[in-house]
Amino acid sequence: MADKSGFEFKVGIFVFIGLIILVIFVLMIGDFRLINIGYNFKVKFKFANGVKVSAPVRLSGVEVGEVRKITVGYNVQTKEPEVIISVWVKKDAMIPSDSRVWVNMLGLLGEKYIEIIPGSNYTSLLKEGSLIRGEDPISIQELTDLSRQIALEAQGVIKNVAVTLDKLNDSLDSLNTILLNAKEGKGNLGKLFFDDALYNNIEEMFSELKKHPWKLLYRPKSDR
Repeated sequence: MADKSGFEFKVGIFVFIGLIILVIFVLMIGDFRLINIGYNFKVKFKFANGVKVSAPVRLSGVEVGEVRKITVGYNVQTKEPEVIISVWVKKDAMIPSDSRVWVNMLGLLGEKYIEIIPGSNYTSLLKEGSLIRGEDPISIQELTDLSRQIALEAQGVIKNVAVTLDKLNDSLDSLNTILLNAKEGKGNLGKLFFDDALYNNIEEMFSELKKHPWKLLYRPKSDR
């Protein structure tokens, strides 16, 4: 019995050590830390665009933390909805207070996450409990309304262009008619270019003026 109990004890110790090694191995593969040192700050939005708790937080494209809590409320002063997102980041994440923060998306239908682009004021960094204003993303409804407005404006522009083209076409038709009549000797323009009698009269008039230029200054006395 003593030998059997000693054997079972040794097997138990072996299994226990094996489990500890397995747990350590799994934690190493997952880059899991039992104690994460960092700080929390809050980001205020009007529209969170579907970001969820535990969503990644990226600083200059590098993952530095995660979303810990999301609170939806109402701002009495502005009379608008208000979303407060509590963010945790690593202690070495230096985020200036003038940084830009918004909800971004991996691909067209990918995971939503918090994107942070650092500002330039490194003398004033975010710290535990800080609050920063985020840039509100455009909702699908706003995109739809904007697309509809652009489409209506485009229709108006196209209609105006069509009216202008119609007027231009009418003007070209009128000009074509005038030129066609002139080519056939019709109208004043046609007579000017194609009527020999009118041409001869004009030529005689200029010849007379060349011979007697004083006639330009001569004014006959009117009968009284």
